[in-house]
Amino acid sequence: MRRISFFFLCFFLFLTTVKAQEEYPSAVFPVKAPQEETFSGVLLKSNILPWSIAIPNLGAEYLINKKWSLALDLWFCPWKISDSFSVKCAAILPEARWWLKNTGKGSFFNLHLNVAWFNVRANHIRYQDTSRPLLGGGIGYGYRLLINRHWGFEFEIGAGVANMKYNRFYNVKNGALIDTRTTTYFGIDRACISVTYFLCDL
Repeated sequence: MRRISFFFLCFFLFLTTVKAQEEYPSAVFPVKAPQEETFSGVLLKSNILPWSIAIPNLGAEYLINKKWSLALDLWFCPWKISDSFSVKCAAILPEARWWLKNTGKGSFFNLHLNVAWFNVRANHIRYQDTSRPLLGGGIGYGYRLLINRHWGFEFEIGAGVANMKYNRFYNVKNGALIDTRTTTYFGIDRACISVTYFLCDL
């Protein structure tokens, strides 16, 4: 009798389970989709390439939203490396960036402007801007590789146009003026291998 009762109890539980599965098919629990890590705030950076010819530079970038950021690089070199070669300059390089995925990492395209004052010695000639600076602009592509939450590397290449009016002097002390020229340049106008550091998150 006990065996029969146990059998009916098991059969009843089996039917109850089947009915519950028919009425409530496999439960689907809402799962929060993993979100891509996004960055916001301000970062500092410095381009390694100008340092190779003793031009100090520092840049800052503000990450506006998921797709856009604004960057500004400043170059300033007041000293002469040697009598035969030196690049005294001051440059302002603003830039707007559009990121393919998220701001702060991966690939981006940019629109950039170039404004620079210069006094360059190259062998026997010295080149110096006149009453106005070098003016230019262009487009570019870059990629930022993150090492951790704060540190990273940035690679960028750009092309565009630049117009400059400059005097040429003999590269000697109080060298005489040779002539004044105006030149428009088309080609590569930006190349960066930069170290970046995120200051904070907003």
